[in-house]
Amino acid sequence: MRKSFSLRGSLLAAIALTAFCVPSWAQGNIRTVLFVKVKLGQEESWKAAVKDYAATVKKAGSDQGFTVWESESGPAQHAVVWYSSKWKEIDEENPKLKPVEAEMARLFARLDTVTDSLETWIDEMQPDMMVRSNQIPAMVRVARTRVISGKMDDVKAIFHDQIVPAIKKSGATDYGVAVARFGTPSNEFHSYLGLSGWADLDGPIGTEKGMSAAEYKAFLAKVSPLIESTEWSMWKFEPELSYIPAAK
Repeated sequence: MRKSFSLRGSLLAAIALTAFCVPSWAQGNIRTVLFVKVKLGQEESWKAAVKDYAATVKKAGSDQGFTVWESESGPAQHAVVWYSSKWKEIDEENPKLKPVEAEMARLFARLDTVTDSLETWIDEMQPDMMVRSNQIPAMVRVARTRVISGKMDDVKAIFHDQIVPAIKKSGATDYGVAVARFGTPSNEFHSYLGLSGWADLDGPIGTEKGMSAAEYKAFLAKVSPLIESTEWSMWKFEPELSYIPAAK
């Protein structure tokens, strides 16, 4: 089955290829996001299998990991996120997982039975447009911004020259911008802003918070003609489902 193959390959990559640690929970610029929709009524079974999967990898002594996020808006789904430093890593395997291959195969079979669908995005983080802290945020607000054809460079310049400086001025501790590569239209930017919870939305956040009212109005007037659409979503970090090795 295509679904079974994708689940096995994608989750194996999540364990075998990523490099996360607390001081820099997003290492590498190539980001893969695996969106998982769980079968109706199978949420607890899926979570139990993922917990066992993370425990198996920990037992194997892997120094690589992944994070899992739950959608707080839009379709009910989870996102497994990992980062790679080079494209070739997608084909590489982690030798530390060799002794637990049989256990992992059984876990893949469990996950297959409770998974309804999968979707994979691969994008490329922009290192000069990031703000990082030593902690994974409790929540993130994610923006999927589709740009008018031919205007990607213009919008990238706005991110670099206006949005990121405003984000830093706002006091945000976690922010990142990625350019779409595979799985979504190539004229998209995917960005995230770390939040402590829904209460952060009771006042201005991000770009708006880091600009004066006049600056923000001028910013919107400049960027709006370049944007086809923006979709906002909210995600909650699921630490009990994630595997984050201790920092060395």
